[in-house]
Amino acid sequence: MRKALLALLGLYLLFIGCQKVVDADELLDTEEQVSIIGYISPQDTILKISVTKALPAIGTPVKVDQDYQFPEEFLIKDALVNLSNTEGQSVVLDYDNETNTYVTSATNLQITHGHTYNLKVIVAEKEFNASCQIPKQLEAINEIIEFQEDEYGYEFAVINVNFMDFSDENNYYILGGYISSTIQFENEEPFEDIFPLYFDDDEFLTDNLGNGAQLNGKTEIYADSEYYSDVSITLQVAHTEKVLFDNLKASQTNSDADGNPFVEYVIAPNNILDEGAIGVFSGYSVTEKVIDLKD
Repeated sequence: MRKALLALLGLYLLFIGCQKVVDADELLDTEEQVSIIGYISPQDTILKISVTKALPAIGTPVKVDQDYQFPEEFLIKDALVNLSNTEGQSVVLDYDNETNTYVTSATNLQITHGHTYNLKVIVAEKEFNASCQIPKQLEAINEIIEFQEDEYGYEFAVINVNFMDFSDENNYYILGGYISSTIQFENEEPFEDIFPLYFDDDEFLTDNLGNGAQLNGKTEIYADSEYYSDVSITLQVAHTEKVLFDNLKASQTNSDADGNPFVEYVIAPNNILDEGAIGVFSGYSVTEKVIDLKD
């Protein structure tokens, strides 16, 4: 699977399911709901759906340990989770105790660009449904790399990523990736180091200002050290459905605003069709490009 783009997807699965925004007038009469989160793509090797309890954000203590283990009181381990396509093929996902999600091998149900997929979840005899359509994959990612020096004389690389938007439709993209290298300190065994790329304000891009135009994002990295070798960069662009884009952007906005009394929190979207559940089931496609930066 892809290593970093969307290593953020894993953390969002953890935290989105924990809380639900509620109206203050309903605080005294709020029922527990089911949280359902699932993102699928043709690049997946494992199909994964999170099914947990969703409790009011106010007055509900949530304890997440330092290893980001999901709180036991939120887990739902006896749900029936089914994924299917419009051709009548389907697969039942099994609960995985290591990830606290329902999983199956992607070989059990092929995920294809442009196709529609349906999710059915049954919890305590209540049925919840959602559907998604897999966006097209970009044909190519292009980049321009410029090497510069900071005020202390250290070299860093400015990476400008660009790609062509699909025309005649509204599109939503998330930029990410990671840098990997071999590190060899004196008298020590070499080891591989991997860390993500950050695109800051360019992470979430749309074609609102130019349908079918070229879109751009920029990131900067340091890799100037005698201890580094075999440095490579993996650039990633995810073409997503709007609901997934809005969900991840809302999560990032709320995370950045945490503790800031002057910033209003964003309410995450919900495309679960039935009463008693909230969440997002959505599709995306990832395009990657690997660049050797330093031998």
